[in-house]
Amino acid sequence: MRRTLILLATHLLTLGLGFGLGVYFLPILIAPDDPPVAQVQAAMNNATHHTTFRRDLKGSDAVHWAEGKVSVSARQVAFDGKMGPGPDYKVYLVRDFVDNKTDFLKIKAQARRIGEVKTFNRFLVDVPDDVNVDDYTTVVVWCERFSQFISAGQYRTPG
Repeated sequence: MRRTLILLATHLLTLGLGFGLGVYFLPILIAPDDPPVAQVQAAMNNATHHTTFRRDLKGSDAVHWAEGKVSVSARQVAFDGKMGPGPDYKVYLVRDFVDNKTDFLKIKAQARRIGEVKTFNRFLVDVPDDVNVDDYTTVVVWCERFSQFISAGQYRTPG
């Protein structure tokens, strides 16, 4: 009986570990190539607003984080840095700075989702034509599938 319990526990632990590693590594394995450095730098140089994603935000943790430079223009949001990999990352614009899951969920209904992130070193997200980036102050990266805050950067002060 004891041997059966040990075997069951070790098999369940192995299954859980394999699933967890699969959730973590699958986005890395299926990620497309990052956009070219020159293309991201050109977008950043032409941007009207600049900010950073910081790893030490209240809502970021060892798995859910981003750090690097972010730029916002009327046409694109560009990121150059590193981001913890994950599935189903979305880029939102919000009117007030948030730095954690609880605060983002309070304003998510008023946030504007502008695109997806599938790469984890650099990204370019096109801003839809009907969005005025000056109506917002902050870029947020959010994992939709697991309702997880990744990072945020305030690119302009309200008002």
